[in-house]
Amino acid sequence: RDMSIVGVLRGLTVVLGLIALEHVPVSFVETIKATAPAFTVIFAKLILKERTAGPVMLTLIPVVAGLILWSASELRFDTIGFVAAVMNNCADCVQNVMSKRMLTHLKPTQLQFYTSVAALALQAPFVLRDATGLIRKWAHPMDMEDVLEITVPEDEDGSMHEGMSLTKLLIIDAIFYHLQSVSAYCTMGCMSPVSQSVANTLKRSLLVWASILYFGNPVTNSGIV
Repeated sequence: RDMSIVGVLRGLTVVLGLIALEHVPVSFVETIKATAPAFTVIFAKLILKERTAGPVMLTLIPVVAGLILWSASELRFDTIGFVAAVMNNCADCVQNVMSKRMLTHLKPTQLQFYTSVAALALQAPFVLRDATGLIRKWAHPMDMEDVLEITVPEDEDGSMHEGMSLTKLLIIDAIFYHLQSVSAYCTMGCMSPVSQSVANTLKRSLLVWASILYFGNPVTNSGIV
């Protein structure tokens, strides 16, 4: 039962994350995810009956305040993207807390395998739907060639994305997602969900600035603060 719940949450996290990225910049999504420690404190209390110390709770206030400040000044704010990012954050926190509970009985690689199978079962109807379309494409080679040769728009200097196909990007994305997931389960076995969530805040801040530098998203002075 727990494995099925975590698997469904795993699938929802990915879908909601992609919906959020479709509507708002990466920097905005990662800023919302930076509030994960506050959400994790709540869910750890409800699910694991884990009590968080008062000083730790106080350190979460600047993070939440930063989210409010950034949201108010975000130049590309979108309601759908914001709601999807918040729901993604909640689903991810519940998944982490429940995963911590299951790591007492399973190894990180086992947890990765079984939750991936559960997530695949969730996506099976969509896979079957798309498979029908692929079979039709195979029946028309010219159309299939167009699908496989889809390329990402090039930058102005034609450097990073030149000639990189959508298929290659999906493979790279899948490999890094797998490595990130397994490493997250390994570290989760060594610390509490709240501690891991706090440590992840540094990653979030680096991702925010990396996305601003890479995509050139406009940012206000209050957003920088």
